[in-house]
Amino acid sequence: MKWTTANIKHANYTAKHELYVGTHTGSFKHLVPGSEKTPHGQSNLSELGSLDKESRVTSLAFGNEAETEILLGRAKNAVELLSFAEGGTSRKTVSFSSAPIVGLARYNDKLIAGIGNGQIQTLQLEVDEESEPVVITTGNQIDHLRQCAQVRSVVATGGKERQNNLKVYDLCSDAKQVFSSKNLPNDYLQLEVPVWDSDIGFVDGPSVLATCSRTGYIRLYDTRKQRRPVACFASEEHGMSFTTLVARGNFIYSGTTMGALKAFDTRRMKTHVHTYKGFTGGISDLHLDSTGRYLSSASLDRYVRIHDSESTVLLYQCYVKSKATKILIRQAKNESQVSEEDEREVQLDVEDSLKKSKRIKATPVDDEYENLFDQMPTVGDSEDEPAETNATQSKPKLKRKSVNQSLKPKKKKN
Repeated sequence: MKWTTANIKHANYTAKHELYVGTHTGSFKHLVPGSEKTPHGQSNLSELGSLDKESRVTSLAFGNEAETEILLGRAKNAVELLSFAEGGTSRKTVSFSSAPIVGLARYNDKLIAGIGNGQIQTLQLEVDEESEPVVITTGNQIDHLRQCAQVRSVVATGGKERQNNLKVYDLCSDAKQVFSSKNLPNDYLQLEVPVWDSDIGFVDGPSVLATCSRTGYIRLYDTRKQRRPVACFASEEHGMSFTTLVARGNFIYSGTTMGALKAFDTRRMKTHVHTYKGFTGGISDLHLDSTGRYLSSASLDRYVRIHDSESTVLLYQCYVKSKATKILIRQAKNESQVSEEDEREVQLDVEDSLKKSKRIKATPVDDEYENLFDQMPTVGDSEDEPAETNATQSKPKLKRKSVNQSLKPKKKKN
């Protein structure tokens, strides 16, 4: 499909999905691409009046395996827990001692938050009174915190510089550190290879992890074998600065600051195997659905997209009016789920278009001007042409040259 900035939906995209999108302005939006009536309709799940400069959405994750709870973190120390039950939507706000929130996870009755200053803070949710969070120091800075979907007690952190490299913690064993990565050997000039783990992803289990970097590399680790990466991709191209990553099976999907989304095969990491097109801004977040076939992405060009991870076809694209920073995709619990606000917005758009068409049709007509044209003879009519009606016979006929004859240049006499 060609590059376009319009809202599109591929004819072959029939899956019933819904998207949750966090933006740079702090708004939290809900979209239902599987809706037949309003596939590009948007409803806001946050109170716009309470947003400020520190309301930017910096973390978004599901709180349980059923994907009925969403954890929303912002640039400030507040975390929102949204539960989508059959009876309705419930919201709860929890505060940590530091900010910004760069990663969220939930294990049993504990809420785990990764803080930008290098801390992992844990809070008990079932306690009535507000308690002080348990703090684990991983370094002086982290960029992201990820939770393993298969073993939810395992989390991983990564950040900039060697002291903040990839680390894995097991929350069951009193938050014990079970793995710490080791950098590659020095280069041919005996200089240290720069480390910047901008995002982390678990590859179908707690033992195999993948990291991407702003310095242009993707590394694959196996905690059962060695501390150094078992496979690595390094690019010297300008603009290959990876910002986000998601992994599943034998494939790693990573986006860059220049709007490039590429897929890598863990069995041969020398080069990428797929490239996904359609982006005009840096990619800020990626998320796969439960089947692993549909790859959703949030971009700073204010669009959210869904690609087919196998065929790389752009299936869905929607403009969300703000810079999209985080995204989640899940199977729609109710296939006919369309919010009243979405229907109202679509109805207003239809009414506006009808009003504009009526306004155009209601343009006043000058009768004298129209009669003048009715009485004028047609250019190019001959004198021998029979008259059709008596009214036309009474009109005086004028000799006129045709348009083609008037445009012919005159011949010069010798």
